[in-house]
Amino acid sequence: MKILIITLDTYGGMNHYVSQLTNAISKREDVVVIAPVGIERKNFLKYVKIIELELGTVIKKFFINTFLLTRPIKFLNTIYKEDPDIIHCNDCPLWLSLFLPFLIKYPIVTTIHDVNPHIGRRKFDQIIGKNIHLRFSDCLIVHGKKAKEELNTNKKCYIIPHGDYSFFLNDRKDDIDEEENSILFFGRIEKYKGLEYLIEAVSHISNDFPEIKLIIAGSGHLRGYKNNILNDKNFEVHNRYIPDEEVPSFFQRAKIVVLPYIEGTQTGIIPIAYAFKKPVIVTDVGSIPEIVENGKTGFIVPSKDANALAEAIIKLLRDDKLRKQMGENAHRKMKEELSWDKIAEKTIEVYKEFYI
Repeated sequence: MKILIITLDTYGGMNHYVSQLTNAISKREDVVVIAPVGIERKNFLKYVKIIELELGTVIKKFFINTFLLTRPIKFLNTIYKEDPDIIHCNDCPLWLSLFLPFLIKYPIVTTIHDVNPHIGRRKFDQIIGKNIHLRFSDCLIVHGKKAKEELNTNKKCYIIPHGDYSFFLNDRKDDIDEEENSILFFGRIEKYKGLEYLIEAVSHISNDFPEIKLIIAGSGHLRGYKNNILNDKNFEVHNRYIPDEEVPSFFQRAKIVVLPYIEGTQTGIIPIAYAFKKPVIVTDVGSIPEIVENGKTGFIVPSKDANALAEAIIKLLRDDKLRKQMGENAHRKMKEELSWDKIAEKTIEVYKEFYI
């Protein structure tokens, strides 16, 4: 089979996802990737064919690359020329959805990473884009049972988990060790991630662990948080985009990775934590708890509950044996259940249902 994977992301988490999925599928099938100009190629295998085009990603490019007719025509002509057996859309952006009616002669598979728009983000284009993809896709892929339930569609929908991010281990440094009483919040800072509850939890924990340190690493707005964390010895803030080569150092330093989300479908942070043998503390939102074995690879606590977060963190900081065992369990789960070879195998089985 010839698979055409389309992505509108150039770097970051979505780039990581597409590159690892593409690499694994390419070991068995012919794969071509259409991506925006400037896509970060370093995580793709060198023999993977990547075609860079002017695509409608951010708002400015959406209009420019739509109304400059040569660009959408080139996009469609490139697909026609490649003549794939399957088109696999990575997520359902509005710009890409505009072209689906012109691609109906091909089987279309769409992976929906986030079933609903996140709190605090623009919603109308995401909802329209998702609805068009639901109409024109032959089947859908989501990352958990809860996501499938929330999607609530009559279309065929397959549950395939988010794969591992063990490739980050390639950049780890031997001279970086875990730091005492350190916990990590990693990723872009957005409202739906519930950082305020983790900050509140740290204030509770500091009574028992005066040296507790929350490392916050990621771009995004810190408005509303600054008064509580800046110039406070219990917080270390790296408010910027974290390039791939720096990612390992944050996970190596932390004893625990905490995801205090108040809403969400899935996340790529847990697979990174598992790769570095770190237990996670997550909240009971979306499909996130589905890849955490409560009490074995981490703890699952109620969302919007700073006290519950604090109790779970304290329990792990006080019990090194439990924490390390959880980290080992997490790493084992990653290798046994989240390997990209297994993800690719399941994805190819989906393709075969529509391959003529």
